[in-house]
Order: sequence, then structure tokens, then C-alpha cells
Amino acid sequence: MDGKFLEIARSATAGSSQVRPLVQRPDRTRIRTKAAAPSGPLPPRVRLQLVDDDGILDWEDVTALPPDLGRFRGAPTIKSREAFETLELEFERLPPSKITQFLSSRDEKLTPYRGLRRLDSETKTLQPASFPATGDVLIFVHGTFSNSDNMIAGLLDKENEHGGEFLDQALRRYSGNVFTFDHPTLSVGPILNAWDLQRVIGESDAKIHLVSHSRGGLVSRWWCETFDPQGRQCDKSIFVGSPLAGTGLAAPPNIRETIHLLTQFSRALQAAAGLTALAMPVFSVVEAMLRVVTSITNLAARTPVADAAMAMVPGLFGMSRVGNNPELLRLLETPSPQTDRYYAVRSDFQPSDPAWKFWRMFRKERLVDAAADVLFDGANDLVVDTPSMIDLAADVKIPDSRVMDFGQSKTVHHLNYFYQGDTAKFLGDTLL
Repeated sequence: MDGKFLEIARSATAGSSQVRPLVQRPDRTRIRTKAAAPSGPLPPRVRLQLVDDDGILDWEDVTALPPDLGRFRGAPTIKSREAFETLELEFERLPPSKITQFLSSRDEKLTPYRGLRRLDSETKTLQPASFPATGDVLIFVHGTFSNSDNMIAGLLDKENEHGGEFLDQALRRYSGNVFTFDHPTLSVGPILNAWDLQRVIGESDAKIHLVSHSRGGLVSRWWCETFDPQGRQCDKSIFVGSPLAGTGLAAPPNIRETIHLLTQFSRALQAAAGLTALAMPVFSVVEAMLRVVTSITNLAARTPVADAAMAMVPGLFGMSRVGNNPELLRLLETPSPQTDRYYAVRSDFQPSDPAWKFWRMFRKERLVDAAADVLFDGANDLVVDTPSMIDLAADVKIPDSRVMDFGQSKTVHHLNYFYQGDTAKFLGDTLL
């Protein structure tokens, strides 16, 4: 691991965890030592080490072990550009009664803006603005591992051959009424975000088009189905990599594998051209999940108590692909007479770049550990199961004619949809 990843980890966890670089002694051989789950009261502080095992990252709970194991020596400070072997997180264990407060503070860091912002036609920046009473409006709705600024940045990226053109045309088509909706994604569920969206729309009679990424698709669909089931305002809604039928990534039994995957994801993003900024929110969510899990049990514990930790993060549990998720069950059972307003963009990520070699560990066909939990049964974009992206109900799917499908792609994954020229072209063809 290099210094850039350490900087990302420190930025993502600032004020929450202490992040220390650790370097293996040149005269010692690393011996991976798993600390047993303690049988008594949980200690007030937690120490976790991130270990790189042939390119695959894994968290070790070393809370019960002495700080100096003879395996590492002190490493350079953040100002140094020297490589480091691994890093260590140390933080205060959260009292269960403080988890919601902690998640709210993490949402403040991930999405400091709240409500509607309008895209300025000259500067292409987002500025607070009131919602129009009439006319046509386009609203972008972000997901958990992104934000409104990142969605716009992807479309404006210099390598995106159609993105800037789409935004210019959209600003003309909607008479400048191109908005984003900023909202918390961890401390509350998608249905509450939809209520907040309705509050900022208010009594407006505007006809609304929605472009939603990831979990934002659930927010948009809840709003359309709850506040406009007949399609009077919700005219078109495009879901981009959205877990409409949930994702295995958010299923409670998979919480350790989810942390494992997102840790790999954050490192791969920090090394990818143009995507370094996206690594920080992903690692921020990793640290948040680690803190929630260790607030109720030891990270090494294999008990139902640890599985319950996912349910303590409402924003993630709301998109959990499990049979007892009441929110998703209700949404998938809701009769929807206006399914022709829904469109989708999806991908089946099949990377060949060695930086993504960890990807196959989380699929059903993996051979690494046949007894471990599997996040994805098949095709996925690294965060969401591909079939889930078009499921509206048990027997209702978004038809191929309204889907932009990247198929098996070596390059298109969950966090770079908006950097793709084909995504921008599909948005333009559908909305403009």
C-alpha cells in the first residue's frame, strides 16, 4: 500500500479514528495472528489492522493483543511519501445508544449539503435554489457512496464524450431547472429520504424527471409510488445501478464480507485514473461499519449479534436483499400502474485489470473459501446485483427497450457510470 491510500484513510476518518501507518520489520516474518473473541466485557477501545495478503486486504482485530507484537516498527508520518506495509485504526467503542448519533455525524461528512441545489448554466456548479412552481424539472438523486457533486463531475469529465453536451442540452430543455437532491444515506432509510424530497418539492405542479444513482433509485421510486402513483408529476425516472430489489451487499449476514469488499474497492479506486475522489466516501463507510459492528461485539465473532449490526444502519438495511426487509417487500408489492415511466442503466462488471483481482472472491463461483458467505449470486457491478437493477415487482421488470445495458464490461462498475459517454447519451435520448 502506498502513501496516497494512507492519506485517504486519514481524510475519511478524520476526528473519528486514529490512523497509524505500520511497517514490517525487515528482519521479521509476518505471522498473521487472529485474536480470539473475548469472553468478558468488551474493552473500551478497539484496534484493527489492515493486512495486505498478496494484494487482498483483510481486517484483523488486534484489540486483545499487545500493541507491540514484534511484527512492526513505527513508520513515517503522513508527510512522508515512503511506502508503508499496512495501517492500523484505533477508536473508542461506541455505546449502542450513540450509534444513530454517530451515523448522523458521518452523514454530515459524506453529504454536507441537504435539500435542493440548482446547476448553474455558466459555472456548472451547484447552488442552493428554490423549486419552481411549474414547468419541467430534472432532478439528480445520489446514492450512498457518492454525492451530487460527483454525479455532475462524472458527466463533466473531459474523457466523457457526451456528458458536457448532455448537461448543456438539459439546461436548455428544462429552462435552467436542473437540480440535485442531497440527503443522508446512512442514518435514515430511503423512504424517509423520499418524504424529505416531497417536502422540498412542496406544492409545486412541475413535471419532474429523475436520474438516480444506486440507493438513490429507491428514494426516487418511493417518491414516485407514494406521492405520485398516477404519474401526474413523476413523468420519467432513470435508475442507474439501482438496487430496486435490494443488494446482497446490504444483507445482514454478509456484513463482514461487505466490509471486506468495500475495503478492496476503496484501494482500487484510489489507484484508478480520475476516480481517486470516490475512494474517500467508500472508505468512510467502511470505517463507519467497522465502528457499528465493534460497538456490539468483537469483529472476529461469528454470531447473529454481529449480523444484526447491518440493521442498525437504516440507510443500508433499506436496500438489503433479504426476505424480511419490510421496506423493500412493501415497495415490491406495491401495485404500480405507471411502470412505463421507469428506465434503467446497468452493468455486469467483469474486470481484467490486476488491480481488481479481488473481485472474484465475492461471487458464487469463487474457490477461495467455499464455506464463506457469498455477496453476489451472479452478475453484479461490484455493489448491486445486476438483475436487481430492473426488478419492479415479482413479475414486473423494466423491459429491454428502456434499459441501457453495458453487458459484461471490463471497465464499467458501480461508481463510474456517470463517467461513461454511453450513459450520457442514454440520458439524452430518454429525456431530451
